[in-house]
Amino acid sequence: MKQSTKEFLLSAAVGAVIAAAVFALNFSRDYSVTRCLCDGLFVSAVMLLGIGGIRSVNNKGVFDVLGYGVKTTVETFIPLLRKDEKEDLHQYRERKAEERKSPRSMLLAGAAYLAASVAALGIYYAVK
Repeated sequence: MKQSTKEFLLSAAVGAVIAAAVFALNFSRDYSVTRCLCDGLFVSAVMLLGIGGIRSVNNKGVFDVLGYGVKTTVETFIPLLRKDEKEDLHQYRERKAEERKSPRSMLLAGAAYLAASVAALGIYYAVK
């Protein structure tokens, strides 16, 4: 199985857990099953698309300066965490660029949950 397929399935499983939790919370409030299903799918979609969007922006290097600043500040106050070689911002950015992963699978899973949520909303209004 390809790595992208594994990442998509992992994102879909996380979305299913979130949807089940929201479903259970809403069901305990005596909401209809279709409303609980629509809410659970929508919350999963928003969470996955939101986190995927932040990862996408992070892949462009938007948060690199902030991360470098926090790392440098922590190393200044806690000398035990300091490495032998001082890493400058350019080296930090290069190292982070090598570690980045594509958010594509998370965004696809979020889009799938959003489409399922829209379908569940249609069913909710048809039954209501």
